[in-house]
Parts: sequence; C-alpha cells; structure tokens
Amino acid sequence: MSMPALSPAPSQAADPVSLPLYVKLLYGVGEMPITVLMVLSGLFMLFFYNSVIGLPSMLVGIGLASSLVVDALLDPYIGHISDRTCHRLGRRHVFMLPGALVVGPSFFLLFSPPRSLGHTGMFVWLLACSIALRASSAVYRIPYLSLGAELSRDYDDRTKTMAIRTMFGLLGTLGASALSFLIFFPATADRLHYSGYPRMGLVFGAVMTVAGLIGTLGTLRYRTSGGGKDSAGPHFFSGFRIAMQNRYFRNIWLSTTVFFLAVVLNFSMAIHYFTWYAHIGRGEILSLIQTSFYTGALGGVVLWMALARRTEKRTLYIMSATASAILLFMATFLIGSGKFFGTGHPLPLIIGHVVGGIFASAVWVVPASMIADVADTDELATGLRREGIYFGIMNFGEKIAAGGALLFAGGLLNVFRKLSPDASFGTPGHPPAAASYVGLLYGVVPAALLMVALALILPYGLNRRKAHDIQNKLAARRGVTE
Repeated sequence: MSMPALSPAPSQAADPVSLPLYVKLLYGVGEMPITVLMVLSGLFMLFFYNSVIGLPSMLVGIGLASSLVVDALLDPYIGHISDRTCHRLGRRHVFMLPGALVVGPSFFLLFSPPRSLGHTGMFVWLLACSIALRASSAVYRIPYLSLGAELSRDYDDRTKTMAIRTMFGLLGTLGASALSFLIFFPATADRLHYSGYPRMGLVFGAVMTVAGLIGTLGTLRYRTSGGGKDSAGPHFFSGFRIAMQNRYFRNIWLSTTVFFLAVVLNFSMAIHYFTWYAHIGRGEILSLIQTSFYTGALGGVVLWMALARRTEKRTLYIMSATASAILLFMATFLIGSGKFFGTGHPLPLIIGHVVGGIFASAVWVVPASMIADVADTDELATGLRREGIYFGIMNFGEKIAAGGALLFAGGLLNVFRKLSPDASFGTPGHPPAAASYVGLLYGVVPAALLMVALALILPYGLNRRKAHDIQNKLAARRGVTE
C-alpha cells in the first residue's frame, strides 16, 4: 500500500510546509482519552478505593503502583516495535486502534467492582482492572504521541501541533473534572457513596473510546510504515541504551519524570485537600475550581503558542515549573485552618487555579515538542526515525513516577494516620489523617519536587539555532540518498 510522505521534499526541508489545520484538529481530538484518564484516575482512584470502598490506603497504593510499573515496563517496548512495524494500517495506527477500543471498557470496570468482594478480592479486582486499563492506554498513547512528533518536521510547527493537541486534551480534562462533580457527585455525601462511580466510569469510558477512534481514523491517511523486524537498526535494549545516551533526552527525561511525580502526588491528594483541609464540600464549587484551572490552561496554551516563536522551549518550561511551585506553596501556607484565607472560601482557590492553569499548560505543550527535536538529533546519529522509543521511555519515566507517587501517598497517609490522635482517621467516610498532613502532601511536597525538576532541565541546550542546523544537515543527507 502506498503511504503518503510526512516529511517535505529534501529541497524544502529548510522551509517545510506546515501541517494542515484540519489534520492538527483531528489529531488533537485523540488526546482526550489520555487526559480524561489522567484527571479522573488522579482525582478518584485513591479516594474511591480508600474512602468509599474501605480498602486500606497502603493496599490501594500498592495496587495502583503495581499496574503503573507494569505499564511503565511496556511503554518503551511498545514504542520500539511501533518504530519497526510494517502494516497496511501503518506503524502507529495498527496499535492505536485496538488501544482505543479497549481503554474505555477497562475504565468502566475499574470503577465498578462487585461490592461483595472482601479486601483480598477487592485488591485483586483493583490490580487486574488497573493493569488492563494502563496496558490498553499505553498501546494507544505511545504510538499516538509518536505520530504527533512525525507529522511535522518544522521546529515551530511542531509546537503548534502539540499546542492544539493540548487544547483538546484540556477540553477533555475540563469536561471530565467539571461534569464528574456536577452530574455524579454534586454533594460531599455523594462522593462517599458507591452508586455514582460506575455511572461515571460508563460515561467517560465511552468518551475515551470514541475520541480515540476519531484521532486514529482521522489521521489514517498520514500513516507511515517502519522497516520491519529484519530491518537495519538497533534491537530493543541497544535502542534503549542509545536513546538514554542522548544528553538532550536525558535532561528532558529526568526533569519531566520528577515533574510528573509532583503532579500525580498533587492530583491524588486533591479530593482529600478540598474535603478535609480547605473544607470545600459543595459539588458545584469543586466543579468551578476544577473548571477554573483548565480554563486558565486553555488560555495559557494560546499564550505559549505566541511566545514560542520568540522564546526558547527551555525558557517556557522553566517559567512554568517555577510559577507552579510557588502556587503550591501558597496552597499550603495561605489556605487552611488558622491560615490567612482560612477554610471554606473558594475564591482564593479559584483564582489560584486559573493562574496555575496558565503556567502548567506550558509543560503539557513544550516537552513533547522537545522530543520531536531530539528525534532529529537521533536521526542524524543513527539514520533512523525512532520517535516511538523516545516517547516510550518518556512514558516509562512518567509511569514509574506516577506509581511512586501513589505508593508514596498511600504510605505517608498510613503513617500520618498513626500520628493523628483521632482513631476514626482512615476509616470509610472519615479523613485519612490530620488536615495539616493532607496540606503538606498536596502543596509543599509537590512544590519541592518541582524545584528539583527545574534544576534538572537547566543543562538542556537544544535551541532553535541548533535544531535548524540539524534539520539542514538531515535535508542534505536525504538529498544525497534520494
């Protein structure tokens, strides 16, 4: 089957034609399953299985962390075989299609455990369903992200593509976070009852599958084929080692892994923070707070797209991490019992979430665009396009960080429960620990991790000038070979 070329002709490589807007839009829709899964699992998984089902927080942390570890181990290999796959559906789409079909039903099952199960049975259900969900998500996500990196070969057009993808992801996240509270959990008591969670799983599971199919089928004409298992190029472990030896990639990987550790820890504690620390109980207020964050993020994407042509990608990343850390410190030290803003007042949280969304959105746009640039340096060194292995390793780091964050959160909650004098802490319908500890886990600890991520990105030196030089060398090489 003839495959349309994604890269421009060699003579045009220094000034490539931008990817058509409609292709960017269709591709962008495919981000929604990823972000819906991320936000709803972050908001509700730990809370649901611990505070609603009554499974001990340590078991919940172990179950969720284990599934993420399995997922993390799969990610680089999925990217590797995607790079090398020859199929009439293309090396990316042949994985995206089954991943999109399975991820939605798996999400529904995770939030629909039989209530008759004891602790052991509930733990097994959590482990099995979360592994199925994470594995199907990986089969879809790694090739999907790799496809985005190879759709455009231009330094700035890549950022536009990733920004549009981020905007659709934010729309999915905005809808999921806001509607989950408005429709399924309008009051605090509703979040403590089982009945709303299977309904939420069914609705948003269907959304995830449909959006994944749109992203897959809408970009099918841009499919490409890899070289096959017998083609020249490194095998998996060699390819993994070569990728990690790329100094630009190491800078991004280390920084984003720590960044994601902070994000998941913060997300996993959000419901605990709002319920037990800030004393915000009404579902419509929680929905408004979540909506404000993603509304700010949507505006932020437009801002970062405008700045991207004038500012280096590393600078945008640094601005985002710094501002996000400051806001998280403020969430602990300015809000809460006896603090400046006290408790039960949503306005400071709404304003903080708008500003936080503006800055956080840069990190959703910039790293993926950086990886596309890194793939150029890899092609210059190896002669191969290997976006899949790079995004696979990136997600490997994210999943390890996410699993570590959930295990860390579950373990610390267990420790803090023992340090709290009230024996009711940690039982169904009651806080997992004293409010002060919840505030630390939500704000201070993630903020400190963001500062570590900031330090790790500082050595990254692949700027616009270097990227253009590499692209010109690649264009010259393609002109010779063709």
